[in-house]
Amino acid sequence: MFNFFDEIKSKNQNMLDTFQIINMSNKILYAEGHKGLVSLSKELISFKVKGGRIVVEGEEMFLLELTENTIKISGKIKKVESF
Repeated sequence: MFNFFDEIKSKNQNMLDTFQIINMSNKILYAEGHKGLVSLSKELISFKVKGGRIVVEGEEMFLLELTENTIKISGKIKKVESF
């Protein structure tokens, strides 16, 4: 299966030392390099990353994918913050 971040890694290893996030039209958020979920609800999903935490706020959000290092969130994403 094609993995966008694996392609980038092969070209520039230093680019992905921590984590990457892609927000697609505030409907899908894809993150690679997470360190675990902190909270999960339809209005708020937060997860740990190297050096902090990412908080995603929205409506009717749910997990499309959760693996050891990737997370994909779907819903009406209103705000993404890092702490």
